[in-house]
Amino acid sequence: MERRVIPSISDLWNRHEALYVDVFSIALALLSKKACPLNHEDKISEQLCPILNTVCFNEGTKRNCEIRTPDWEKPIQPVTNNELKGRRGNCPDFTCKCYNPFASYPEEHEIVLHIECKRLGNPTSKRWKLNENYVIKGIKRFDCPTHKYGEWASSGMMIGYIINMKPEQIVCEVNNFQQKQFPNNSSLSFDFINSPVFRGKQNLKRKNVNPKFFQLVHLWVDLRV
Repeated sequence: MERRVIPSISDLWNRHEALYVDVFSIALALLSKKACPLNHEDKISEQLCPILNTVCFNEGTKRNCEIRTPDWEKPIQPVTNNELKGRRGNCPDFTCKCYNPFASYPEEHEIVLHIECKRLGNPTSKRWKLNENYVIKGIKRFDCPTHKYGEWASSGMMIGYIINMKPEQIVCEVNNFQQKQFPNNSSLSFDFINSPVFRGKQNLKRKNVNPKFFQLVHLWVDLRV
């Protein structure tokens, strides 16, 4: 009898990440065809929720597997006594759980893919700069001791909602803000071709959150009207 090969946790995670990159890519393409409110990222993400539910159902049927719909604004749950704070924890915009059958410790029982969403484009006021927020209130949260997005995981995801401004200008501004705040981060690059969804990847060497070597997937969707 042929011996069944058991995948490693690295293989399982890579499949988990690839699955939800596909799910969000499909859902964002569908979102781009809808008229949705662009004045706040939470309102856009709420519009994305039922689309994600439909995509997970359709893709699960097509692939003959169970695909759990991402949880929207679910607080990060404490998994050790040291993480108890007596208050509601930080909430990534979306959370996708991966069961870890290779866990040696309870805190490794489930590993989560965290997704943070931000609008991209021109500043909405002198103090509210969308492209800077993508860095400070988005990318930074994956290496921030108060948020700890992507803890225990080897990757995470950022989603950018392009509401105005040319994508080529946006990526230049985002990289400029990164250079000022996090000079060790690799720059972002995208192929801005005939597609409403653009994909990029970025390697981070984290200082405040484990694991130190981390990959951030970036999905940008063009919502300009």
